[in-house]
Amino acid sequence: MAARLRREIRTVGHVTGELARKLRKIGRTRTAGIALPMPGDHDSRYELNRFLLAILGEFGYSGMVVLVDRVDEPAMINGDAQKMKELVWPMLNNKFLQQQHIGIKLLLPIELRYLVHRESEDFYMKARLDKQCMIDRLAWSGSALYDLANMRLKACCDNNADAPVLSDFFDEDVSLQDVLDALGQMQQPRDAFKLLYQVVHEHCSYTPNEEPLWKIPRLTLSQVAKNQARRLNDMQRGLQPA
Repeated sequence: MAARLRREIRTVGHVTGELARKLRKIGRTRTAGIALPMPGDHDSRYELNRFLLAILGEFGYSGMVVLVDRVDEPAMINGDAQKMKELVWPMLNNKFLQQQHIGIKLLLPIELRYLVHRESEDFYMKARLDKQCMIDRLAWSGSALYDLANMRLKACCDNNADAPVLSDFFDEDVSLQDVLDALGQMQQPRDAFKLLYQVVHEHCSYTPNEEPLWKIPRLTLSQVAKNQARRLNDMQRGLQPA
């Protein structure tokens, strides 16, 4: 039994001998009534979820929320869309997503959006995405991204009252609206911060130590924003990864 459970519970690296000792400690009489995972049997896993909710109920919790994010970042996935699909697709199942007292929120990279649109009719029958409150693409305004950047600047300062704002880093001929427009083209926090990183990188790369410039000029912002907007456009058309 321990060897079978180790194969079926792949999210935790169980050692067979250690798992066998734990099962012996629980005893056969107690494990006999539990629907343990079997190969190809999904109902037992739903039953285990119900057991978990029953245990949580004893502690006063009526349910739980599962938040899935940054699936492109683990070392074994490393941004590979096909590997992300292998991880996420088993969760895109109407029976799984509609479990009582379990809320599941998936924040998925845009690469998976293209793969979803290419799926078969059978996939859509099982996933029933029309019932899942699916938002095709999240888009942030330039003002919201500007406020987010300022909040991060405050978090990096010992005294929040003395924290700079993002526009302080730019030359006088760069208006606040210019910064908002550049951020607005990025639409998402990760791309907005890629833009800001690249702006600072470009400015530092072309500024000699002998003649330091402590403000970023308009030309640098406009050129980097143009390149980043082109990158996003290509990515949305499926021409290159994020």
